[in-house]
Amino acid sequence: MKLDLTSLSLFVTVAEERNIARAAARRNIAASAVSKRMLELELAFSTPLLIRQSKGVALTPAGEALAHHARSLIDLTGRVEAEMSAFASGLRGQVRLSANPSAIVQFLPGLLARFFEAYPDIEIVMMEHTTLRSLRLLEEGLADLAIVGWGAEHPDMNYAPFRTDDLALVVPKGHPLAGRSEGVAFNDALVFPFVGLEEGSSLQARLEDAAYQSGHQMRPRLRMASFEGIRRMVEAGIGIAVLPISTVEPYSATMGICAVPLTDTWAKRELRLVSKDLAGLSVPVMLLRNWLLKPVAAA
Repeated sequence: MKLDLTSLSLFVTVAEERNIARAAARRNIAASAVSKRMLELELAFSTPLLIRQSKGVALTPAGEALAHHARSLIDLTGRVEAEMSAFASGLRGQVRLSANPSAIVQFLPGLLARFFEAYPDIEIVMMEHTTLRSLRLLEEGLADLAIVGWGAEHPDMNYAPFRTDDLALVVPKGHPLAGRSEGVAFNDALVFPFVGLEEGSSLQARLEDAAYQSGHQMRPRLRMASFEGIRRMVEAGIGIAVLPISTVEPYSATMGICAVPLTDTWAKRELRLVSKDLAGLSVPVMLLRNWLLKPVAAA
């Protein structure tokens, strides 16, 4: 069945006015033409949509359902037309992307550089937040996409695998664990003081849960909001930490720190790309989402 947007739009007007004559006057079209369109819709769907009454019309259950879906379809069509018009006139589309520090440091610079080469008219508002904050921004409509680590599943959101990263201990050079190239179990590191990430970090919550499961309580001596801050504090000897290994190794030659692999199975972490209802995403948002979800070799 081929849906006619004009007929669907007229049906929505009839549903709002509950009167074919008033709907026709509102749309500046003959009442007979509106009535003919309504009959054609009923024939197309093989079910009554309107109950004709002496002073107007009422919707059947099928008519109520059609009005609901027609409004959504018309709204989506309008947004697509507006965005395509913006591209045609040289205006910028915009995407609000919230991501955790791990994704920003490790993966996004190269991905976004190539995205801008392909889509120079799309602007990205980049926000660095913890997993909990990113999910809250999505819920509140203040972000379009989010890249998160561990965290609670939200049933009304769409999750897709983004990348994986390997976690490692960050220790000062000369530390008792520094020479353990074969790796260290997280439990064996809990006897040392830690520098942790801020409240709301999914990584920090996972570490504290792992400590609890092994009968320990992890109380960081100091909490930092950034990987850079943690590296500096570890270098100063305040404590050790857990970070993605790729955010430590590049600094081992210039800083007094080194990375020690963790042998725990959970130390390979999956980052995920999250969005709300896929059908409601704008064209620029969908373009960026598809770009970020390309296989690693293609990206």
